Amino acid sequence: MPLHYEVTEPLTIPDAEFNENHIAVLLVVGNRYGGQWKIDLLSQREHPNEAVALGTIETFYDHQRDDLMDSPRYPKLGLDTALIWLLAETREKAWRLLTWEDMSDQVPEEARKFTIGARVALGGDQFVPAPAAVYADEALGTFTS
Repeated sequence: MPLHYEVTEPLTIPDAEFNENHIAVLLVVGNRYGGQWKIDLLSQREHPNEAVALGTIETFYDHQRDDLMDSPRYPKLGLDTALIWLLAETREKAWRLLTWEDMSDQVPEEARKFTIGARVALGGDQFVPAPAAVYADEALGTFTS
C-alpha cells in the first residue's frame, strides 16, 4: 500500500522534454526526512549538469507506520507512491507511462534508507504505441485499481 501524499509542485512537462517520437525520459528522485519522502520528477535534457524539477510530491508522516521506518520496505513504499502519482498524472493528461525502472540499487548501500530513484519513459499525448507492445501503465494498471 502506498503512502499518503500531496502534490507540492504540479507536474508540468514542457514540449521540449519530448523527443521526435513524443517520448520523455525522466528521473524520479526521492529523499526521506524523518518519515516523510520528498519525491521529484526530474529532467536533465535542457541542462545536463543540473536537474530541473518538473513536479514534486511529499508524503505524510504516519505514526502508524513507525515500525516500517527502519525496514528495507519503507523505501519501496516511497517508490510505490511515486509510481501511483505518475500513473494518475499520465492518465489525467492522456499520456502513457511507458517504462518504470527502479534505480535504487545505484544508491550507496548506507543511503538506501533515505534515497530512492527510478527512470521513467513517458509518452506524450501524440505518442503512437507500437503494435502489440505492452507498456508499464497497462502492466501496472491493476496496481492502482
